[in-house]
Amino acid sequence: MSRTGAHLKVRRYGTDTLGVELEGLRAKPEPIYFKVKFPGGEATVVRTADDDYWVHVTVDHDPAARPIAAFSDARLDFRGLHAGEGDLGDFGRDDLYHVAFRVTGRAS
Repeated sequence: MSRTGAHLKVRRYGTDTLGVELEGLRAKPEPIYFKVKFPGGEATVVRTADDDYWVHVTVDHDPAARPIAAFSDARLDFRGLHAGEGDLGDFGRDDLYHVAFRVTGRAS
């Protein structure tokens, strides 16, 4: 029996992109949580019991709860609209295909 996530490998996706493909196959067990840490925060992909996924972006705070980093911008992208035309409250639209958060701050 193989170790959970043993098949996951960091791969090149183009000239300046590295990544890992989570396959979601029960025959190839993967960790429930997959985390990427960066200066100022982290992004976590969490598989649910129903095999859906939550994607969390968290900004760092020091022990005194003072923000080290903060969300400084966000964008929702919809098919057929310019990036500036989306409304941040439109998560229910069928043509939503991309969500981006900008994190500004320094490493802790």
